[in-house]
Amino acid sequence: MHVPHAVLVFATTCAALTAQADRLELGLRLRSFERALAAQPDPARRDAAFVALERGVQAFFRLDTAAVAEAVTDAEAALAGGERSAGQRFAASLQLVLPARLLTAGDRVRFSLRPCWSSGIEQPEQFSLQVRIEPTGQTLSLTVRELPNGGELPLGDTAAGDHALHWRLLAGDTVLGERTAFFSVVDDLAPRLDALDAAAATAGKDLEGLTLVALSRTLRTMTRRRGEETVLPGARLLAEAELLARAVAAGTPFYGPSRDGQFWLRVPTATGTFSVRLLVPPPTDGKQPLVLALHGAGGSENLFFDGYGDGEIVRQCAQRGFYLCAPRAGFGVPDLPALVDALARRYPIDPQRVLLVGHSMGAAMAVGAASRNPARFTAVAALGGGGDVRDGEALRRLPFFVGTGSRDFLRGSATTLRERLRALEVPVEWREYPGVEHLAVVQIALPDVFTWFDRTLAR
Repeated sequence: MHVPHAVLVFATTCAALTAQADRLELGLRLRSFERALAAQPDPARRDAAFVALERGVQAFFRLDTAAVAEAVTDAEAALAGGERSAGQRFAASLQLVLPARLLTAGDRVRFSLRPCWSSGIEQPEQFSLQVRIEPTGQTLSLTVRELPNGGELPLGDTAAGDHALHWRLLAGDTVLGERTAFFSVVDDLAPRLDALDAAAATAGKDLEGLTLVALSRTLRTMTRRRGEETVLPGARLLAEAELLARAVAAGTPFYGPSRDGQFWLRVPTATGTFSVRLLVPPPTDGKQPLVLALHGAGGSENLFFDGYGDGEIVRQCAQRGFYLCAPRAGFGVPDLPALVDALARRYPIDPQRVLLVGHSMGAAMAVGAASRNPARFTAVAALGGGGDVRDGEALRRLPFFVGTGSRDFLRGSATTLRERLRALEVPVEWREYPGVEHLAVVQIALPDVFTWFDRTLAR
């Protein structure tokens, strides 16, 4: 189905909008960059990308999300090489915002085209937006007269499920840029969400009950303007939540080793509750290793799964049949042994093979957790950061991997950690990656980390 060429249907409310990038927009751009980085072997283009990305890291700590998005986009352009036209740079500065990412069948996909940052470039002539639902191919072409503005595309016969919305910006017939947004469609959305809310209201405080409450809130969030920080499979999550609600009502466990895949869980422990994202591998006859991944400041449990290397750690763990748990971290050192104990009561995790990896703030947390309870971990990888270590006989038997980029603004912290570990006679594997900055070091280092994990486990 093709909707004829039309002027944007929502009236512009103001001539200008303060440019900003929400967490979802930053996440989408970061994932796109990480994919491009993995596909580009040319050292010169990588170096140029790291220079641009370094600006993004600096902007992040200034809380300037628009500048972060611009720097990440410039970094991806550097990987591609060549000069971008003014029109391409203008198109790159725009974002397509979906007020709702979870829709009921027969509804419309509403969207708004607006600046992500102020490019300072005049809008090209004959500027238009084309959106297309995948895989149905329903398309809408809109003339863009001024920004911000928006439109809507009927779902038509789009089936229930998780879908992509491909969009491109054109000047006449010339494509200036194209990207993808995501949304989910379900049947009878409102009554199903109401039923979930009712089930969550009476849920207990165990893993199933707490997770049901969290999933109910997440699905409600997907129907409103507030954006998630990653692409969520709304249709899949709703189906999972409904099965979970039945298990909660029956008082039976729902999550366990027989249900493999990725899950967002709320895990109660002896000392608190963790929000985690968990990769459950296919079951085997024995117990399996667990990797705990601690994200950097401003991130969440989704960053290792979706951001760093576009989920490189997920691929590494899946190849080996490892469990992977990424907890949402605040400030301070989390009680990781309590989390491991809670997971091991539910899953066949080998407590003698717990591998710890952290980036930036997460590196400091990993070092702190290992220093406090060295006997609970098998190996520790600290990337793009350092941390305080305590002397002790048990620590001297715990091997460390310390990785940093030569452009990393926390290279000094990583170097200090290396020297402190050596002074305490702790075995340490040191890697410095030439030209790499603070963020990209995770993608670059993870293959080396897992090769080192393999050697450590073999010993």
